[in-house]
Amino acid sequence: MISTRRALDIVIVGAGAVGAALCHALAVRGFEVGIVDAETGEERASVRTSALSGASLAQLSGLGLWPLEGVEAAPLRALQVLDRSGQGRLRFDSADIGEASLGAIVNHGLLEAALRRRARALGVPWYFDRAEEVAIEGGRAEVMLRGGERLRAPLLIAADGAQSTIREQLGVPVLQYRYGQTAVCADIRLGRPHEGVAWQRFLADGPCALLPLPDPCRASLIWSTADQEARRLRNLSDREFSEALRGVFGDALGTLETDSERAGFPLVASHAQRYIGARFALAGDAAHRVHPLAGQGVNLGFADAGALVAALEAARARAVDLGSRRALRPYERARKVENVAMLMATDLLNRAFRDDRAWVRALLRTGLNVTDTLPFLKTVFMTASGARDPGGAAHDARQGP
Repeated sequence: MISTRRALDIVIVGAGAVGAALCHALAVRGFEVGIVDAETGEERASVRTSALSGASLAQLSGLGLWPLEGVEAAPLRALQVLDRSGQGRLRFDSADIGEASLGAIVNHGLLEAALRRRARALGVPWYFDRAEEVAIEGGRAEVMLRGGERLRAPLLIAADGAQSTIREQLGVPVLQYRYGQTAVCADIRLGRPHEGVAWQRFLADGPCALLPLPDPCRASLIWSTADQEARRLRNLSDREFSEALRGVFGDALGTLETDSERAGFPLVASHAQRYIGARFALAGDAAHRVHPLAGQGVNLGFADAGALVAALEAARARAVDLGSRRALRPYERARKVENVAMLMATDLLNRAFRDDRAWVRALLRTGLNVTDTLPFLKTVFMTASGARDPGGAAHDARQGP
């Protein structure tokens, strides 16, 4: 049957962090939104974390979505970067740009759950179901759900992740590259307090990072390495894994011990050839996916959400059809260049630091050390990564409902 609960302006497929934030932002602005959520509704933490930039925190705050009840944040006060040899060092510190923090580290599963709760509290039609088929016809997008219901609206937003079935059914070509790397993720207990400092060391097979968690003696590990090595690391005993971590970070944070399961996530870069079409738009991982070494994935998605909301508000003010290319082009123009630039930058860094040639390693080591002595250049990098919020004011990343 065709849904008649409410005439919808927009159907969003995908209720992850980006889809839920989009849903909330559009609903509070008076758009009639329905969202398709393939999850069970169960709320749980995970070993995955998200590094929210200062710009993302400011954007979420402006939407009334930060702080979030049930999401405890660890302020990221500094980032210590080391090369493979350990002799190339670069430190980014929030104090250098007059900010309280560079951003915040949060549990990704809890972030998604909290954003869904806030959107659902607005009374948005919420469909716990899977989108089986999509069609564009008669000036409308139609989504057929597994349970038999059909949703129609002038605009369909696909926010259903990197393996987007909606994107595939809409026939949008996607460029994809598999790195042959897997991110091994786990919570780690530290022998010394992290003091809000993240550590990242570039190794032969990829970067290994420890991100501070709200507990001052716990951190989130994201170890990107070759697929075969990732399998070996996940099969090590806790004692052997602790020794492997000591080989990466030494004694800077004391004894490092596994404090959770070890999960693995294959690393893939992808980019949709176009973000929009007649009656649809792609957002978040459905449009692009980058290497996690810079922690920018969810931040790019939130920036997509902000740009898409702005484009739709402008279209409504001009009485332009929300699903038309005319309404959606400003969104694509605003986001495509920045997303491609980040994809290329993270890909280049990952390849460069894995390069075994002595002159490349020496150049990178010198580059880190020289950059560390140039405050202006460090400020440029921190600003480009979104560490400074648009208002330029210090942002407090602490949780406080």
